[in-house]
Amino acid sequence: MRKRSLILFASLLAFWLMISAEVDIQHLMAGAVLAFLTVWFWQDLGPRLPHLLSFSELLQLGYCLLILIRFIIQSNIAVAKTVLLSKPPAGPVFVVIRPPIESNWGRVLLANCITITPGTVTVDIDPKTGQFIIHALTDEAGAGLFDWQVTREISKLESLRKRRAKHAVVAGRPHDTDSLSTLASDYRSDGD
Repeated sequence: MRKRSLILFASLLAFWLMISAEVDIQHLMAGAVLAFLTVWFWQDLGPRLPHLLSFSELLQLGYCLLILIRFIIQSNIAVAKTVLLSKPPAGPVFVVIRPPIESNWGRVLLANCITITPGTVTVDIDPKTGQFIIHALTDEAGAGLFDWQVTREISKLESLRKRRAKHAVVAGRPHDTDSLSTLASDYRSDGD
């Protein structure tokens, strides 16, 4: 727990110094105070924070990001053709899909991947059914989402995390990596 807090403190302080673009005593002290307050404020979340990725999960995530970069480049070219040359003509559509992703973090990751890919925006996700409503610039872009390779890679990453979570035991009870499935008894009451 202490190691994770120190890593978070150092990361926040480094981020603060990067965005402030100044390394003087004033910026250093302000960043240290803000980083300390942030770590202190969120200390109760420590046991619920996800564990670090295993090597195989990290490789899968890296592969997923490489595929996403390829799709972003291809989509940039397709959107430029559509906007500048009207080939294919822009015909915005809404698409409803139900990807095979069950965890909340997987759905959020997929929604962000869809949104940062030019020509598509995730409008809504139904948390109960896992249905996505997506706005696409063309029919072609919308149809490509039904069997998108990024979705399959996120699903593989999710299965790796599930496999590892089956073996994880915290405080004598198994926990899922999904934040909504934490046990009600894990929450501290005001009297504790």
